[in-house]
Amino acid sequence: MLDILVLGELNADLILRGDVVPEWNQTEKLIDDAALTLGSSSAIFACGAARLGLRVAFVGVVGDDLLGRFCRDALDARGVDTSGVVVDTALRTGMTVILQLPDDRAMLTFPGGSHCVPSTRTRREHIA
Repeated sequence: MLDILVLGELNADLILRGDVVPEWNQTEKLIDDAALTLGSSSAIFACGAARLGLRVAFVGVVGDDLLGRFCRDALDARGVDTSGVVVDTALRTGMTVILQLPDDRAMLTFPGGSHCVPSTRTRREHIA
């Protein structure tokens, strides 16, 4: 029995913090911190609901790759049932790189399989 079933996209966020502005021409700049974390509003919601003691399951699609395993493991570690997460070998899991300044941020996103949902009719169904 579940309290909440979440259907959504799964991706990882790479958060780079520092008061620096990126520069082209292979210019290296040092940052203050870097963190890889679970992304996607739906996944973050699922983890928050589980933290409140609710029984939560997640349905989504990831690729058969390092980021897909990272996302599933992060949900599992927070008590979210991932038996509805489809691993699709034809897809890559998405990722957002967040450049975090003290008062603003910029985001670069590779959507990967976040536009797909599991389907009973086909292996995957693309959402326009």
